[in-house]
Amino acid sequence: MNKLVFLPSGFEIDVPLNSRIVDVCDDNPRSQVPFSCRSANCGTCRVAVVEGASAFPRPEADEAGVLDLFGDSEGIRLACQLRIVRETPTIVLRVVEP
Repeated sequence: MNKLVFLPSGFEIDVPLNSRIVDVCDDNPRSQVPFSCRSANCGTCRVAVVEGASAFPRPEADEAGVLDLFGDSEGIRLACQLRIVRETPTIVLRVVEP
């Protein structure tokens, strides 16, 4: 299990390996991550990975392209594209204002 923390809401939940962050957010609106799409093309669900970046694979081309459009630095990801692939004790995501 991985402890997943969302900021600034402070919502915390334990999630298993292979969890998709978009599904966690759908099931737990207290995470307060906004979504307008689910296909890496709008950028409304940008989050800063404050802790636990090693739990996620590197961004694929679609996600990287959207992040480039926003001029985001390393550590910013699209929550709709994140899936936990490695056990990590704690993952902290901070919502980036659209």
